[in-house]
Amino acid sequence: MKRAVKALIAAYFAVFMCIFGGINAFAWDVDTSHLDIDFGEVPEGTAFADILVKGNWEENNMDFNVYNGSVLRVDSSCELAKYNKDGYTSLFLKHKSITLEQVDMSPESKNKHMEFAVEVGTEKLFNHYRYIKIAYCDKDGNILGTTNEVKVKKVTWGDPYYKIEANGSSLTCDVNQGPAYFMIVLVPVMFIALALIIIAVVITARLSKKLRLKKSIKRIQSGELDNEQKE
Repeated sequence: MKRAVKALIAAYFAVFMCIFGGINAFAWDVDTSHLDIDFGEVPEGTAFADILVKGNWEENNMDFNVYNGSVLRVDSSCELAKYNKDGYTSLFLKHKSITLEQVDMSPESKNKHMEFAVEVGTEKLFNHYRYIKIAYCDKDGNILGTTNEVKVKKVTWGDPYYKIEANGSSLTCDVNQGPAYFMIVLVPVMFIALALIIIAVVITARLSKKLRLKKSIKRIQSGELDNEQKE
């Protein structure tokens, strides 16, 4: 009995550590504070790219994002800053949710990409901008071409990680929401509750065994006393 209980407890904790460790590893592997775009083929002369967004998020609008403009070395008079077609506008130059950190669009690069920091509290920015495109631009902010339109999946829980890939006119945006809420909170709680139940069962079994042992001793002692009295 004792060996079986110990084996059960050991198996329980092994499963718990595997699941909890897997959840933690997954959570640490995803950086939701940054947004990356990977590129394949781009139009000749492309110096940088931008995400064109369509949606209504008034508190996130700007007349012109001066910081991103200075990094790209363009001003509010460039074609990208003025772009407003079918409700699409420049995410980098007309909104304040992300900050440009890195651009590598050189023709000889085998890893063309752009990287942005996402402001705290705006991690779910594409819940507001459900439709996006990519605009390829030259160094002066003139638009050389755009990709097809894609609809971004809405995120209901967790901090999303957006994986955006553009290749010529093709665009994809996959959304990873990370571990579900119940995996992070409810599963550990259930494991803890199960541990408490196992401990309670073990304690109850031991107390019951001790009680039975005491009763057996009393019966034996009572029998001895009866025999002495008869003698």
